[in-house]
This record gives sequence, structure tokens and C-alpha cells, in this order.
Amino acid sequence: MRRMVTIGLVIVLSGCWAQFRGDAGHAGNQAFESAIGASNVGALAITWHGRTGAGSVTATPALANGVAYVGASDHKLYAFDAAGDCVALKTCAVRWTGLTGNTITGGSPAVANNVVYIGSDDRKLYAFSADGSTGCSGTPKTCAPLWTAATGASVQSSPTVTGGVVYIESANLKLEAFDAAGVVNCTTVTTTTCKPLWTAAIGPSGGQSPAVANGIAYVATADGILAAFDATGTVNCTGTTKTCK
Repeated sequence: MRRMVTIGLVIVLSGCWAQFRGDAGHAGNQAFESAIGASNVGALAITWHGRTGAGSVTATPALANGVAYVGASDHKLYAFDAAGDCVALKTCAVRWTGLTGNTITGGSPAVANNVVYIGSDDRKLYAFSADGSTGCSGTPKTCAPLWTAATGASVQSSPTVTGGVVYIESANLKLEAFDAAGVVNCTTVTTTTCKPLWTAAIGPSGGQSPAVANGIAYVATADGILAAFDATGTVNCTGTTKTCK
């Protein structure tokens, strides 16, 4: 059974929502929004919809550079035209899809520097070309990942990207930081795979996205703990495979 992504757009598209709650600090503020307010929010209606091949879509979309991204239970990341530049009845075709190895359940994609990042239940973090230009082919267009990283457990949280680093919390009781460009600690044979810049042991994951601000990475866990780490992986960090306290 296919499900539809429906978007109600009465917004100024010069703004974007490129990752969970808008930015690396998860402020939840859209500074460019000027069209929606208390007087008209009740009149919002569907502007367009786009079909996925999934039985369910439980993840949160992200919006950047005129493209709306959303993960689905059919193991795919979908990219749609955010303005609804579509055919009659506003049914929008998919611009491109990226295949992961398992369900994308709860994480919002994160977009930075023309790369879109998403975690999957196959225990990996994926990075795709955000504009569908690199590693993409076919009709309809499908994209291979620019790089992947094994996390050791399913990823149901949203990646956070800032300062050239992508941070992710996974179900293996770790916070992990990767080079967002897919270069440092990465190797290429037939595909590019990356190891973390640093890791930190945390409690059981509750699916929360890490928040990063003022050089500190914050993460909350399902056992009632809020932990703060040096976002650069320097202070209280040791070892060849760097681990941080």
C-alpha cells in the first residue's frame, strides 16, 4: 500500500528547515516565516502531495534549497520539489530516491553543503547528493550514497550537522561524530565507508537528536541523563579510536 506525503505550503520558500527543529541547536524557529499567523493558520489546506512506495511514513521531512526530503518504511529517502511544481491536481513526482538497507522510522534528514544525511534501521548513517547529481541515474532517478558509516545499532534519531561534522545517536549506547565531507577516517574501495572521528558512551537511546551549540554536543538518554561533550572531540577525549567522556 502506497502512502502520500502531503505538504501544506503557505510559507516563504527563501527560508528552510534543513534539519531537525531547524538548526544544530534545535531552536525550532523559522525566522523567514511571515505568511502564517494566528489569524490564518486554521485555513491551511493541502497544496500538493507526493506518493511514496511505503506502507507508512513516520519520519519528519526536512526542507532545503527548494527540495523537501523525507524517509519512509520502504527503506528509501525521497526528494520532492518543495514548491509543488507538479502536474494537474498537484500530484508531485519524486525528484529522486536513495535506497538504504532497512526502514527509516523516525529520523528527520539533515541537509548541509549539498549533502543530505539520514540514519536507517540497518545500523548505518547515509550521505546522499542533495540535488541528485552525484551517483544518481535512471528514470525514475535513484541515487547511491556518497558514503556510509556503520553505527553498530539501528538509527532512529535525526542527524545534526554543524562545523563540518555530523553527529548521530544510535541504539548502541553511543554518540558518534563523523566527518560530514566523508574524507577524514574514510576509505574507498568500491564504495566509501567512514569511521567516527570520536565516540562517547551514553545511556540507552530514546531516539533524540543531538543538539550542538557553542562547541558543546548535548544528548539526552532514555535512562534520565543529559550528557554534554566537547563537540570537537578534544577535551576529555583519548585513544587512537578516540573516545570522549
